[in-house]
Amino acid sequence: MQRRRNAMNYDILKLELQDAAYAAMTDAEAAQALNALVVDAKQSISSHDIRKYLMLVDKLLPIETSVLESATAATRALEIFPAFDMAETAVETKLIAVLDALITDSLIDATDKAAILSLGDKLISRAELLGLPDVGVWHVEMARG
Repeated sequence: MQRRRNAMNYDILKLELQDAAYAAMTDAEAAQALNALVVDAKQSISSHDIRKYLMLVDKLLPIETSVLESATAATRALEIFPAFDMAETAVETKLIAVLDALITDSLIDATDKAAILSLGDKLISRAELLGLPDVGVWHVEMARG
């Protein structure tokens, strides 16, 4: 993942560095902590990636050729949504419901559901969460004054 190259917002960085967690850290340690990929976040799951997964586990064609309502709903959802934004609650809820219906009809299993949903998981840094670019030692030095 490529990080944004926007200018440093020193007001946000100064506020963050006031947290007790950074008090005993050197400037280099604080910069490293801010850039570490440790924050769970959600990202979009492309319909292409879902189809690819289902094809690799030999479940795409049975779903696409099934006359069951769950299969029709899943096929339509994959056509309508180019991607499922997992940060949007309504979209995540709908995708889970579609997958649960496929499980009920034995077209996929819980392992498949977990694998598909995991495509929407990613780790980001605290800096990215705060809307900051990569934080360098010099940024921390300037923010701490």
